[in-house]
Amino acid sequence: MSGSSGQSVLRQAVEGLLRARADAERGLDDVTAWVTRAALRPSETARAGRHPLARRAADDAAMPAGAMPGALAALSAATRTAIATEVHALLSLLAVDHHQLPPLPPLDARPLAGPGDRAFLSAFSEGFARSYVATVLGDLSSGRPTSKADAAAHPGAQQATIDAARDRIVAAVEPEHRALVRAWLSHPDCHAVEIHGPQVGDRDLELRAGWTRPPDHGAEGADSWRVRDDGKVVSKHQVMVDAGAFTSADAFVRPLEAFMTVARRHPDGIEGFLRDHSVDGVAPFFINAQLGRLAPGDAVAHRGAGTGTPQAARDWVRMRRDAMKKDHECIAPVRTIPYDPIADGPDPGVRLVFKRGEDGWVMVTYYPSDSPAPDNQRLEDIT
Repeated sequence: MSGSSGQSVLRQAVEGLLRARADAERGLDDVTAWVTRAALRPSETARAGRHPLARRAADDAAMPAGAMPGALAALSAATRTAIATEVHALLSLLAVDHHQLPPLPPLDARPLAGPGDRAFLSAFSEGFARSYVATVLGDLSSGRPTSKADAAAHPGAQQATIDAARDRIVAAVEPEHRALVRAWLSHPDCHAVEIHGPQVGDRDLELRAGWTRPPDHGAEGADSWRVRDDGKVVSKHQVMVDAGAFTSADAFVRPLEAFMTVARRHPDGIEGFLRDHSVDGVAPFFINAQLGRLAPGDAVAHRGAGTGTPQAARDWVRMRRDAMKKDHECIAPVRTIPYDPIADGPDPGVRLVFKRGEDGWVMVTYYPSDSPAPDNQRLEDIT
């Protein structure tokens, strides 16, 4: 099964099987408890008779109850093995056909005799397979889907609310930087406040992560995001694995001031700093959380469920793209979960990108992230 659509179908099938496995584990545990209680009930009734024949009948009635847990445990193990075998086959296709990895080692079915996530994970080989299953399993209970209809029905942003957030941000900047920061944040090509400012709500981020719906939808200059009559989502925004925002004007400002402090040391000021740290008119930076004085709670985000490895994240993005197709072509909705990129990220901070335009350097994006992009220049390395 090749091609991007095959990638989506494979990822969806992996997620569906792992969800079915969790449901089966819970269901069989419940059945075991119920059947055991039901089987013991005749024995308890017979014992209440106190006659030797009644007690013998009670012992006979209790024998099936004792056998029930073992029989259901065997059924549970067989179910786990069947699901793990199918998941392994799907992961093998993803690894070879879509991630250019070597074929996976065989599944080790021995741990599947026991219940629990740890035993299930150990059946898969270390590396791609085990880490992929771990990230999907880990998010199963947290992720929730949103529909195209949810995204389309969400109220649009108010320009006055965005302007007020920008004013609060500028007011939090040191006086000598305010004019420059206002110019950056007010440029038509900059949507840092509109999409990542403190006025952006949790639901806005959920719909951005799930359906690329911009938080400033409906405001002046926003992406004309829409759902067509045939169900296809039309968006100019790039599909990404997460969406984040700052929770206050102060949190928005602190990393930006750290950047300006470093950039102003250049002999030619910020203009010279951007010039000397750009390639083809693009200057991407990363300001780590410590240098930017960011703490847990200063940012909030939503990310795709089961995206804890690079390969799983790529498959989720592909699945999300396919979910945005026409109604008769799209797969089931994808799931997202809330998280704190500063508290939970492996290398948290802020991504900041400038581009050189006809009217000078423009801040095109600025947002909290759990890690730097591959092309980001780390500000601490420049200082």
